[in-house]
Amino acid sequence: MKRNFYFGVAAAAIILIALAVIGTIIYKDYKEKHAPSEVVMPLDEYYAITGEDVMVIIDEKVYDKKALWRNDAVYLDIDTVHEMYDTDRKFFWSEAENTLYYDVPGTVFRFFPGENGYYTNRSAVSAERPMAEIRDGVVYICVDLLQKYSGITCSIYDAPHRILITYSDEAYLAAPAKEDTQIRVSQSIKADILKEVKAGDILRFIDGGGIREEGFIKVMSDDGVRGYIKESALDESNYADPVFAGYNAPQYSYTRLDRKVYLGWQLLYTSNSLDLLEAAVSQAPEVNVISPTWFFLSDTDGNMIDYASMDYVRAAHNKGLQVWALYKNDTIEGKFNCSEDSHTVLASYESRTRLIDNIINSVETYGIDGVNIDFEMLKVDTGVYFIEFLKELSIECHSRGIILSVDNYVPENYNAYYNLSEQADVVDYIIIMGYDEHYAGSPEAGSVSSLGWFKNAIANTVAKCGAEGVIMGVPFYTRLWKENGDKLTVEATPVMAEAASIVKRAGVEPEWDEECGQYYAEWTNSGIYRIWLEEEESIREKVYAAREADLAGIAAWKLGDEKAGTWAVIVDAMEGELPADDETDTGSDEESGEGD
Repeated sequence: MKRNFYFGVAAAAIILIALAVIGTIIYKDYKEKHAPSEVVMPLDEYYAITGEDVMVIIDEKVYDKKALWRNDAVYLDIDTVHEMYDTDRKFFWSEAENTLYYDVPGTVFRFFPGENGYYTNRSAVSAERPMAEIRDGVVYICVDLLQKYSGITCSIYDAPHRILITYSDEAYLAAPAKEDTQIRVSQSIKADILKEVKAGDILRFIDGGGIREEGFIKVMSDDGVRGYIKESALDESNYADPVFAGYNAPQYSYTRLDRKVYLGWQLLYTSNSLDLLEAAVSQAPEVNVISPTWFFLSDTDGNMIDYASMDYVRAAHNKGLQVWALYKNDTIEGKFNCSEDSHTVLASYESRTRLIDNIINSVETYGIDGVNIDFEMLKVDTGVYFIEFLKELSIECHSRGIILSVDNYVPENYNAYYNLSEQADVVDYIIIMGYDEHYAGSPEAGSVSSLGWFKNAIANTVAKCGAEGVIMGVPFYTRLWKENGDKLTVEATPVMAEAASIVKRAGVEPEWDEECGQYYAEWTNSGIYRIWLEEEESIREKVYAAREADLAGIAAWKLGDEKAGTWAVIVDAMEGELPADDETDTGSDEESGEGD
């Protein structure tokens, strides 16, 4: 009996020990299966950021491009900068000059990749590090520069190198951790740890909290670590507003008249021009700005032909006129090619600088009040250099109180590279040449400047650069077209009085075309002749359109081609009392535009 008892006790003990061992094994196995992993994955390994690469996180998303790490700083590629912070492309890369340009009001910067030194206007400056770098043919801009001049809000971290950019101003969903926890590689407590999180740390939800699985939610820490965290470890979520660095963009200032501008261009190829001034002004006493065609580019070094006259300027000033001399990118001798030679001048900093110096010297020598730039027929790839030229010229003009105006084609898609919006930043007046709708060589006969086309030109211009500094140009000429079968020719380009005489000699009565806002005449004489007249009433309708858009003034090509009293009509239409609707019918015989 006693022996059996001890045997039973021993057996029970063995069973208990076996159960304990089995239980320990089961518990250990359970713990291994359900205990959180304590393995930490290095962020360098997780994000695979090596060498000069920098991970870019914009708001909560990993950007598809890498930034550059050099000189203990982060550099963003120029295309990203243009897209996010520089949509009007104040940063301009000149590959031919290996130079990065950037402008702010009153200053043009020139940066050179890999070089600490740079220029502000014409003064050399040293910096702690290069403001530009190049990698694999791509230009990168230092974030130091972007923080100072573009208002970028960002934070930079190491191991691995990464930059967090706050860009969107929309509120985002976030929640504080209510206990110490971890951000992990995936939705499992067995996943490796990316970051230890303390109670109270704020976690931003990725995709607004839409990425959830197995009790985990995808989040991002304030230093850009992205991964998964247990939902149960987070407190109640709330929407948070992004915080941006304080930045006030510098504003451009302008030199403008305190009245409407009435500008007449005067075609001059001589410095002996006092008599021509007297004749022009006597027929246009309402003009307050005269723009003589005095300066023509003569070579690709930035030199000019000069027909200016100090006596002319003095006489104009005595008559109360401002003189805005015209500077044109061709010569009457035909030795300067508008397209190719203009590109050579404008694409070179040295040539641009020499041209600008020559312009300023001419202004100061003759006592000129303003500069009128008329650079036509530029190539598409010259556009960026033309804008750079205007930026550099504007600094020299505005520091001296010189008015800067630029003549432009009517804006169309094909000439968008003239970039009216960028011009408007730096020049005082944009003058739109509101004529040549139909030009010599056009496939069909038509008006030089029909009213609908003219109004559309105003609307497109104002949409690009506002109305305050826009002057609309009107024509004092038209074209006489002849159609003979399939052949179309321009028989003449008559000015106002000549056009009226042509119609009178043809023995026809012009009729008012409401749609074109002009008198129209046609007749047959060994072919069909067509003419759309420019006279007082057509000009009045155009000026009404400019007035309705609240433009800065009217310009006209050219002085001497108008009828006596035309400028009085312009001023009255721009500033006088507007007629009642029932008094604006221009179809009467008495307003037919006929005359000598």
